[in-house]
Amino acid sequence: MTSTDRDRPTRIGRFVRMRARPGRGDDVQGLLLRVTETLNLVPGCELYVVHRSATEPDTVWVSECWADQQALEASLGASPPEGVDAVHPGDVLALLAGPPEIIAVTPVGGVGLAPVEQG
Repeated sequence: MTSTDRDRPTRIGRFVRMRARPGRGDDVQGLLLRVTETLNLVPGCELYVVHRSATEPDTVWVSECWADQQALEASLGASPPEGVDAVHPGDVLALLAGPPEIIAVTPVGGVGLAPVEQG
């Protein structure tokens, strides 16, 4: 790793598993898909995909990629655009059987993810 690599902001990735209360997986999915409707307006959001477990009907996964830690933190505290019926974290949390499990990763590339600009 060169000093230039160390100075470049590091992408932040997360896999988030949410286990809904029994029978509420569709509701969690619906709320998270509403979240995606405005994420294209959020600076630094490079990827946000909602997934359903193939084997656990009330488990919903989200895969996220952010330009850097600052972009992720800013998104968590951002106000929704004017006129948008925003989904609040509490709306999702109220439907879960427990806290979300967050797995932190460092995205390095792949299909659908733009290359990191070399500086």
